[in-house]
Amino acid sequence: MEIFIKLCREKLINPVLHSRSPISEVSLGVAVGVFLGLTPTVGVQMYLVAIIWSIYRYLFRRHFNLPVGVAMVWISNPLTMVPLYYLFLVTGCWVLDTQNNFSYQLFADTLTRISETSGAWEKIMQGIRFLLIDLGWPMVVGGFVYAVPGFIISYFTTSRILTSHRKSKARLAGLSYEVWRTQNETQH
Repeated sequence: MEIFIKLCREKLINPVLHSRSPISEVSLGVAVGVFLGLTPTVGVQMYLVAIIWSIYRYLFRRHFNLPVGVAMVWISNPLTMVPLYYLFLVTGCWVLDTQNNFSYQLFADTLTRISETSGAWEKIMQGIRFLLIDLGWPMVVGGFVYAVPGFIISYFTTSRILTSHRKSKARLAGLSYEVWRTQNETQH
């Protein structure tokens, strides 16, 4: 358990707390990463964050913190993927009022078999085929049931926590929050 906590702190919390980007950019990075981490897009989530970042930056001329967004997709990782994705499947079947023909064990065994496939590209293609084509809409819909609230909650929670953290750092430095922000936040 201690290793898991250390890994969460290192991979999820520290990128947020140590970022020098404005709070809105960090919060949006977290929200985008959480959203994609809660969709059945294993293997391509980090690429999708980069694509969304590029569109957001070059088309809309706005910014979000790309490294933070990439870090947040790791909420679905080799340890959490099977239970999360099965939850997406069950939820999607419930929302769409369709039958789930996969037991948890069959689902887990299929994902394990795919993960043991040699070659990254083949693994990604088999994963996409299984999650999005074989399981189809229930998997996608179930993911969105969690991804949309995850986006909203993570944005506002991050904004609140990061504001509090930065105000605390300003107090410790003997500065007003506005002065601390001017000295420590990077602007694009």
